[in-house]
Amino acid sequence: MKKAIFAVLVITGFVAAASAQVNFNKGVDMKDFVSQAVNSDLVVPAAPAPKIGHYSRDCARFSFGPSDKELVSERVYLRSTEYETVCHTQMVQQCYTVMVPGPNGTQVAQQKCHMVPQQYCYERPGMTWTQAGQIKVNPRKLLPWERESFEICLQGPWMDLYINAAAYKYTARREGNYDTLFELAPQYKIAMKADENGLNYGDFSYAGGKFTFKVNDRWAKEYAGEKVSIKIDLYRDGAWIFNGYKGSKEFTFDAAEGYTMTFDEKDLEKAAAEDDTYRSADDRGAKKYFLKWGFKRVGAISKDNFVKKDKTPSITK
Repeated sequence: MKKAIFAVLVITGFVAAASAQVNFNKGVDMKDFVSQAVNSDLVVPAAPAPKIGHYSRDCARFSFGPSDKELVSERVYLRSTEYETVCHTQMVQQCYTVMVPGPNGTQVAQQKCHMVPQQYCYERPGMTWTQAGQIKVNPRKLLPWERESFEICLQGPWMDLYINAAAYKYTARREGNYDTLFELAPQYKIAMKADENGLNYGDFSYAGGKFTFKVNDRWAKEYAGEKVSIKIDLYRDGAWIFNGYKGSKEFTFDAAEGYTMTFDEKDLEKAAAEDDTYRSADDRGAKKYFLKWGFKRVGAISKDNFVKKDKTPSITK
C-alpha cells in the first residue's frame, strides 16, 4: 500500500495554506488542509467524497536515484472530472394474475394492474479541474542500488502526494496552488529492500564426495561489517518420477566479495523421510543434481527480505 504524505485542498483565496509545513510524525491539522497517515498501510483521502457522484483520478509517478544534488521532476499536468449521479423517479404500470371465482364453481384467471414508482439513474460529467504538479527532493545520499518512488494524484480539486518507496523519512512543503511544487526534505535514513541482483551465481560442482557452491557479492564494500544469509535446496534431477527434494541448509557469512559453501547430503535438513520407491533402477547410471537458492541481508543497512534466485545448472555426481 502506498503511504499518503498529505493532501492539499486547493481553494482560491486560501493562500496561507501554501506555506504550511508538514511533519509526518505529528497528527492531522485540518487548518492547513493537510491529511496524514500514521499507519504506513493507510491511505488518507484529501477530503470526504460527495454522497452522490465521484471524481476521476489522474496520477503521475516519479522515480529518483542516488544523487548528492537536489533533484527536480518534470512538471506534469493532471486532470480530474466530477461525475454526478442523477436519478429520476417514474411511475410504471405493474400487472399480475390472480385467480377469482367463475361460473359453476370454477376458478378464472384475472389480471390486475397498479402503478408503482421506479427510479432510473445515470452519470453526467460536472466540473473539471486541471492542475500542474512537480516534486523536488533536497540533497540526500542513497546506496548505489536504491531508488525512491513518489506519486502525485489529482482527484477533484484536491492534489495528493504519496510515497511508494523511500530511503528516508521526509517532511514536505507545498508551494503554489494550481501550479504546485512539493518539496521533500530528508530527515533520517530508513532501510529499503536489498538489491535482488546483489548476490549472483558463481559455480556449482561436485568432487571428493562433497558439493561446492560459490556465490559472488556485488556490494561487499557497501555491506562491510554486516552479514548475509544464503539458503540452498538440493534437488535430484532426472525423469519426473525420480526428481526429488534432497534437503536444505542455511549458511551465514560476514559480508565479502565471495562465499563458498561445501556440503554433502548428510549435512542437509530434510522435510520428510525419502521414499526409495523406484530408486534402484535409477541408481545404475549417473545422477544429476541442481540447487534452488536465495539470500537475505542481516543488519541495519537493508531490510531482511528474502530474495529468491534462479536454480543452478545441473551437475553430475
